Amino acid sequence: MNIGVFYPALNVYGGAEYVTVIMANALAKAGHEVTLFSNDPVNQAEINKYFSTKLSSSTKVIVKTTKIKPRSLLDFYQTILKSYAFKNEVDTWIDCYSNRMFPWTNISYIHFPFFNHVCYNSSFPYLKNKRISTTAFLPNLLLEKSFFNKNQMLIANSYYTADEIKLFLNKSSFVIYPPVPADVFEGNVEAKRENLVVTISRFSNNKGLEKIVNIAALAPENVKFAVIGRIHNQAIYNDLKNTIKKQGLSNKIALYPDLSKSQLKLILHKAKVYLHLMEGEHFGISIVEGMAAGCTPVVHNSGGQREFVPKDNLYNDDVEAVEKVSFGVKEWCLRKAMENREMAEMFREEKFAEQFMKMVDVYHYNKIGSN
Repeated sequence: MNIGVFYPALNVYGGAEYVTVIMANALAKAGHEVTLFSNDPVNQAEINKYFSTKLSSSTKVIVKTTKIKPRSLLDFYQTILKSYAFKNEVDTWIDCYSNRMFPWTNISYIHFPFFNHVCYNSSFPYLKNKRISTTAFLPNLLLEKSFFNKNQMLIANSYYTADEIKLFLNKSSFVIYPPVPADVFEGNVEAKRENLVVTISRFSNNKGLEKIVNIAALAPENVKFAVIGRIHNQAIYNDLKNTIKKQGLSNKIALYPDLSKSQLKLILHKAKVYLHLMEGEHFGISIVEGMAAGCTPVVHNSGGQREFVPKDNLYNDDVEAVEKVSFGVKEWCLRKAMENREMAEMFREEKFAEQFMKMVDVYHYNKIGSN
């Protein structure tokens, strides 16, 4: 069977892109003919650099180049047109990109629903305000609410996301937590640790990275911080770097842009604590990466991350974050590191691939039964 995977912006190399590669590889391994839709040619070297794996060589890639900025208003409508055209190329197609359920989509993996309570009400006329940025998307909201059918499948990356889908689309979804790379479990948990706190995040404007300055300033002098991630927004990276310098914290906070997966692992295995700064994180693959490396997770008390991080490791504000981080550094021990790794085991990529393929089989079985 020819199964399509729709992800135009694969060259961003973040968590959603990693999920897409693992999905495509799982389908290929199961013997399906896999077709990937992308705006750019697949760069196997870059995929291997950031994900420690490659896209299956048997995958056919359809490239439709574009100069439109991903996730922009124009890209929104372009995505609709491209996805509709793509459906005619395959027997079944899976959308990992748009975070929406188009009427012609077979399976959608939702990282977080595009339509949610931040900008929209859950009932007609839906708009909380009349800004162009929200009004322009209203036609698709009506499309999603009106044309979903029983032969479509929604998969959410957390119960937090599934609840949001239910609230705004009134649709049920299956939950499959995203995977973490298998190689993050390969490092030595018993390695000598430093009083180091690591944050992994894209340098972009919705990740809460500015909070690292205040948290580091309040933390004990012997605690150091490292922020690792892809530069998604150069201005955000430059602003953070300049603020750290102006606040005299260059000796406490180090920024590591665009590291390879192997370089990231080396730093993670030196750290005692993984600190996540984003509020309302939909899941948080990097949190599990930190746990797999033996770090104690400290995350905001919101979003999908609460579903797998112990309650004692949740914080509500910067002051509480400092307390949790300081305690995590002071009390780190091999026993706790092993406990954190054990919790991370449930998110191994091979388990994700197995669960995902079961859902694909369920979809096809139900589809055949309804015909």
